[in-house]
Amino acid sequence: MSAGKLPEGWVDTQLGNIVDYGKATKRVLSDVNDDTWVLELEDIEKESSKLLSTIRASERPFKSTKNSFKRGDVLYGKLRPYLNKIIIAKEDGVCTTEIIPLCAEPSCCNKYIFYWLKSSTFQGYVNDVSYGVNMPRLGTADGLKAPLRLAPLAEQKIIAEKLDTLLAQIDSTKARLEQIPQILKRFRQAVLAAAVSGNLTAEWRMNNN
Repeated sequence: MSAGKLPEGWVDTQLGNIVDYGKATKRVLSDVNDDTWVLELEDIEKESSKLLSTIRASERPFKSTKNSFKRGDVLYGKLRPYLNKIIIAKEDGVCTTEIIPLCAEPSCCNKYIFYWLKSSTFQGYVNDVSYGVNMPRLGTADGLKAPLRLAPLAEQKIIAEKLDTLLAQIDSTKARLEQIPQILKRFRQAVLAAAVSGNLTAEWRMNNN
């Protein structure tokens, strides 16, 4: 991380000093109810952290051991971490062991940790230390040693709230910009239709007859 002077009260530390990266309670199918949320990496959209689907144990019975998580936990996808598949759990559930549940509360704000894990600083570190050619992962030892820049708790909450607002505005702007090509296409079609129907030159005909 940058060697620049930090704001008062901020500290540079390691992720393992705040959360038990890689440590999770294990569950098998007989431990859960039919309506238990079963999360797989495929359910999370890359980069955006959008949850694509919520599938229950009754629809997704599993044979392998799962990690258990609680509502509000940060769920970090350690497999192919460059995909940035990270969400905040909306309810209790279980997930593939390729997803690491993290809880920094009450000493830190989970939403702040969520945004830190998505930051370019953290991503750069992960890309450097991940192992495996085709299916890289962030291992436990490297996860525990990962850099973490912490603001004071009250400031963490403000930062997380401001990021929620600003990133929602960015998403809204992106959605509007994505509509522009279709708007331009409709405008071009309207101009062409006016030309071939005579509407485009109606005034010219009136002035020249």
